[in-house]
Amino acid sequence: MNSLGEQSLKVRVGKIIAIFSILMVSFYTSLLAELYRSGLTEATHSILRQESSNFVKAHAENPNTPVPRSHSLNGYVGAENVPEEVKNVFPEDKWDIWPRSSDNIMYRYMKHTDTESHYHLIIEDLVNTDQKLYMTYTITVSDEQAGGVWRRLTILSIVGGVGVIVLLLFFRQIMLHAISPLSSLSNWIEKLDQDQPPSDLPTDLREDEIGQVAQSLYDALQRIHEHNKRESQFLRNASHELRTPIAIIRNAMDVIEYKRKINDNKLDPLLQRIRRAGDSMKSVTEAILWLAVDRYTAPEKAPTDINKLIKELIADNKSIITSKNIDVQLELKPSEPITIETVLVHISLDNIIRNAFQHCDDGKIKIATNDNCIEITNHNPAFGHGSENGNIRNTMQTGGFGLGLALVDRIANKQGWMFEFELAGENAISRLTLHTCGINARSELI
Repeated sequence: MNSLGEQSLKVRVGKIIAIFSILMVSFYTSLLAELYRSGLTEATHSILRQESSNFVKAHAENPNTPVPRSHSLNGYVGAENVPEEVKNVFPEDKWDIWPRSSDNIMYRYMKHTDTESHYHLIIEDLVNTDQKLYMTYTITVSDEQAGGVWRRLTILSIVGGVGVIVLLLFFRQIMLHAISPLSSLSNWIEKLDQDQPPSDLPTDLREDEIGQVAQSLYDALQRIHEHNKRESQFLRNASHELRTPIAIIRNAMDVIEYKRKINDNKLDPLLQRIRRAGDSMKSVTEAILWLAVDRYTAPEKAPTDINKLIKELIADNKSIITSKNIDVQLELKPSEPITIETVLVHISLDNIIRNAFQHCDDGKIKIATNDNCIEITNHNPAFGHGSENGNIRNTMQTGGFGLGLALVDRIANKQGWMFEFELAGENAISRLTLHTCGINARSELI
């Protein structure tokens, strides 16, 4: 396996941590700036509200109470007493429409040479008089002072950035420590050989969740290897056992042919059957090896007449239903021979037809073809019994002739054909669709 690059878990987690850290620092820096601004505004508004409220109360008791006067805070009774410099900042004709804060305070910011000013104005009604109180609060900050504030915020941001880098390095070490066993496990998996038992697990795996998964994987691979070993041994033994009777049958045919020449000429049909059986056993052996062994030479393609092959297989398996009350119906659509792996089609149809014959004691079997699709319907009243349905399904899928429908299913899967088996009421339906153009299909035992 190639390097995962951008898809690496380590890279993705690192990106998440980096983005999260940068967002956190940006958020808290912005929050501090907002707190500074809102805190300054709240403090100013608080002073202005408090002073105006105190004066309104004092004026109600004593109309001669002097208005507040200071460097920043100034009050005026009556609009005519408001100085022009205030009216220049807050034009008198816009007092009624000027945007106000929730506590009825008007605000304006103005930038001057080397300074910036924050102007606040509150207008309050005075008790027992038509006059109003106009109170201003002005904060003027030099550019040097403002620059000092922003320098502190900049320093805070830099400190936060350094904190992000330290945090990233810290999390990187933690992440490397946590992911190291996964990397070791991945390298161990890449070095596995399907023909050999799994090697020992990496020594850096700890007894945690990753270690448990690794141990479970190791145990599963051990079981799979043992299973494959037993299956390979079975196939080798089966191949050997099949080839021996093939040799015996063919030798016996030679002897019978010799005797026929000097005695009885009625042995021809028997000889043909024996030879066909021997060729069939040889073909089955090759097909089983082709299914089980990678890179085994695939069976050769040849022009195949499906309808003719079905009739031959029915004749070969006729003995199974001789003593049964079974009606075999053929609905074979005329078609031209197709070029396909004849031996695989022969094995598949032979298994399906024999399976149908074996599991029908009294009923009807319909065999129909349509283009490259063969459908065999086995009608048996016993299939409709719900309590026995599961057992019948299992028997028909695994207990048929030879390797049963499971062998047909494996051939179809490897060839890209479609094989379906289903129980529908009192009917067991097997359907095989041959794809001669290499189109992949699915095979399923429903």
